Amino acid sequence: MQESEDLQRRFEDQEHDLRVHQAELEAQNEVLRQINDELESARHLYTDLFEWAPLGYVVCDEQGIIQQLNQAACGQLGAARSLLVGRHLSLFVEESQRAVFTALLRTTLLATSATEMQRLELTMVRQDGSRWDAQVQTTSLMTPRSLRARLALTDITELKQARREAEQRTAQAQQLNEEFQRFLHSMTHDLTRPLRQVQGFADLLGKSFQPTDEKSAAHLKHLLSAATDMGELTTSLTRFFRAAASDHPQAIDLNQLVAEVVRELKPQLQGRDVTITHDALPVVRADRESMQVIFSNLLSNAVKFTRPRAQASIHVGVQTSSRHYRFSVSDNGVGFAAQQSGRLFGVFERLHSDRAFKGQGLGLALVRRLVQRSQGRVWAEGTEGEGAVFWVELPRESAVLPNPLAAT
Repeated sequence: MQESEDLQRRFEDQEHDLRVHQAELEAQNEVLRQINDELESARHLYTDLFEWAPLGYVVCDEQGIIQQLNQAACGQLGAARSLLVGRHLSLFVEESQRAVFTALLRTTLLATSATEMQRLELTMVRQDGSRWDAQVQTTSLMTPRSLRARLALTDITELKQARREAEQRTAQAQQLNEEFQRFLHSMTHDLTRPLRQVQGFADLLGKSFQPTDEKSAAHLKHLLSAATDMGELTTSLTRFFRAAASDHPQAIDLNQLVAEVVRELKPQLQGRDVTITHDALPVVRADRESMQVIFSNLLSNAVKFTRPRAQASIHVGVQTSSRHYRFSVSDNGVGFAAQQSGRLFGVFERLHSDRAFKGQGLGLALVRRLVQRSQGRVWAEGTEGEGAVFWVELPRESAVLPNPLAAT
């Protein structure tokens, strides 16, 4: 009897253990089913991403034979998937570049890491023989059976065409600029000689001929003045159009440079009460002649337009930020109407008559040309009858300005 009860107990214990194990197996099977579902979803997601990606994707084996490709790649190569799988991808590369493509594949397959990416631009050939430009990026793929390469093909035909057109336009612009510089040199040479002759003969005429009436004297005076103005205009035009990039930037103490400009302006200051001051100015790295031209024109402009003032005041200021130098030249001169500020920096633009203030209308245009070529900006603020402020903002890290007198 005791034996029967022991057997019954052991049977019940084993039955219980079996039920526990069965429950555990069912739980594990449920986890496995969930994992399989997630893997299947991930596979479908990857397949969709691969199949419908906007880039062309091609998977090749070690011999460069196409094993798999997506819809975009089929469109790029110009054939259905069934006609492409099993063919050498190099057949769709322009013949002169196939050796380069083969070397690219070899480098990709020998890469020690699947994250190493190789990149190359190639001319591809479609099934119908038409050509297109591609950027090819390759990475290696480790599979249980073999080593493969995955290639991403981006159609850059339009980009390359735009680049070629831009290069062509740049070359044409350079050619036109060179032709213009030659024309300018020739024009300057051809004009200078007769102008000197006119000035010389006019001077001789003024010395040897004594006008007998005021009208003749005025005509002679106008002749001399016109010859002088024409010479100055020719020089100014040459200086303006020869503004070009300098290869000789250097450290410049602007305190010294402004002092030099003021000394050069002394003939214009004689007989006048003019005070010219400046802030503590920085040392900048730039083309010295260009900076000289900028400050010379701005200060000369201020001296000219303060002439009606009994006491003229001119100040050179500076504001410094982490990215820019912002210089200002302010004066208490005749100023200008705010709505005319846009005309100040135009070629031959003048807001005042030649009788009131002589000039050719090129100084401020030259300042703008130099500043803009340094990726800076220039502008002016003023009030009619109350003075003006001219601003020049230059990038602090690369304040390298063009040399206006660079040789042609």
